[in-house]
Amino acid sequence: MPEDQVAAEISMSVTSTFALAGPLLGIAALLGVVIAIFQAATQIQEQTISQIVKIFAISLCLLAFGRTLASPLIEHSIHIMNDFPTMVR
Repeated sequence: MPEDQVAAEISMSVTSTFALAGPLLGIAALLGVVIAIFQAATQIQEQTISQIVKIFAISLCLLAFGRTLASPLIEHSIHIMNDFPTMVR
């Protein structure tokens, strides 16, 4: 398998993974900042509040958009499995 094809497959794998994880991490980061500002304003020093809210929000996003977010990664995995005999030559 030529080096440029290996680089293309790795690039596609990373892109597919970021397509799944990126929106979820963005939501978690945004919620973390909002909760941190709220905790600073109210002087609440409970650390588990932000974690519980982030876990709940990510779970809801995965339930609502999980299939859409995972489809590029699943399609790329199917592509890798179908072309595996050609790739190892």
